[in-house]
Amino acid sequence: MSIRNLKKIILGILGFFLPLVFVSVGSAEKWDQRYINSLPDSAFAIIEVKEDGKKVRHLPHHDHSGEVDIPHLKSALGRIHQVKWVDPANFEKAKNHLDEHYQAYRQKRAKAQGLKSLININEASTNELLRLPHIGEKLALSIIEYRKSHGGFKTTSELQHIPGIGPKVFEDIEDLVTAE
Repeated sequence: MSIRNLKKIILGILGFFLPLVFVSVGSAEKWDQRYINSLPDSAFAIIEVKEDGKKVRHLPHHDHSGEVDIPHLKSALGRIHQVKWVDPANFEKAKNHLDEHYQAYRQKRAKAQGLKSLININEASTNELLRLPHIGEKLALSIIEYRKSHGGFKTTSELQHIPGIGPKVFEDIEDLVTAE
């Protein structure tokens, strides 16, 4: 057995089991208000203080142990524009804080998948795209064809326009790709 075949087998095994880990992480329980109230201030993206002295804690994304909770981190990033800020300048601080966590998570996930870095779908070769979970030669070629015919990808979510990349496949690859 050649080294190349062995690598393919190992990546195939990782490609099967790794998404299972992230699916279990992605299906975390909803945090109720009591749990959120019990979290330390460090669990939030930013703490503001109103004129009356009352603390306002925004965008919880760490659990009680201090670990970043990925589903809640993604939720916080999705809700950041809905926050009513005491000081609008805190929007940028909170966004930067959340983005740092998300980028670290994405890099860690890419490395666990055997990738050196995130895959840029606007530049990736067929072989690079084949390293993504669920992406075979047919989908890799479809991604490249879509890229050519649409002048590149503006966002990674455009991958969902490609037949064969539904919500489940996209969920498994969205944190491994970029459209820079």
